[in-house]
Amino acid sequence: MINKTKIILPSDDDEIKLMLSKACDLYNKAQKSTKPFYTKFLSPLEAAIVANRFPKNELELKLFGGYDDAERKVCAFYTFEEDLSFPLCTLHIKLKSKNTSLSHRDYLGSLLSMGLKREVIGDIVVQEGCAYVFCLEEIAHYITDGLLKVGGAGVTIEKAALSDDISIKREYQMLSSTVSSLRCDAVIASALNLARSKACELIGRGLVTHNYEQLKSVSSPIKNGDVLSARGYGKFKILTSGNLTKKGRIHIDICKYI
Repeated sequence: MINKTKIILPSDDDEIKLMLSKACDLYNKAQKSTKPFYTKFLSPLEAAIVANRFPKNELELKLFGGYDDAERKVCAFYTFEEDLSFPLCTLHIKLKSKNTSLSHRDYLGSLLSMGLKREVIGDIVVQEGCAYVFCLEEIAHYITDGLLKVGGAGVTIEKAALSDDISIKREYQMLSSTVSSLRCDAVIASALNLARSKACELIGRGLVTHNYEQLKSVSSPIKNGDVLSARGYGKFKILTSGNLTKKGRIHIDICKYI
């Protein structure tokens, strides 16, 4: 039996504590069984906390959200990987009108207006004229039967079996830049095309997250693959090999989420 007091910290907020408590219960069930047990969809921050805190010497742990680049993921606690079958479904939502353009917010808002909780819905990947919605199998029929419109536009829905014919990848606007250091204030200033003092102000006001946690220090180091988000400015993934330019600056690639 896992000791919850070693997993749930006093500093965790109430939502994280509740999520971890449920995950502990699933972990303990998996210890007594040969079958895997699955959480509901976890946010990127929740997934990182689960991956870091749960021991892996007695059980295996795997996170999956339906496709390789997924942000929101389900966690499996298991003994034998061949028994894994994540309880996920992919729904392909097509717009009836070719002249309609909808956003991620439109799709998510329509789904939540059906009374669904966020934890049963994974990523929503918006493409031209359609969107792929990842959800738990248990609510797939409810969505296909009940969702008739998104943002006032008529839609059709069908289950999609992921294959090589379906390319689901996040789209980014790629930018290249150089920074004097990989301190977060320097990287954020470059990514947002702001003065460094303005970047520090955003951090000080609590408007910036680093790997989905609120950034509290302007000097925190940024590593390759880290995700930054600034309220009102968008979300960015930072890629860097640490290579220096001739002037001694560090080259970075800024992948802005579209």
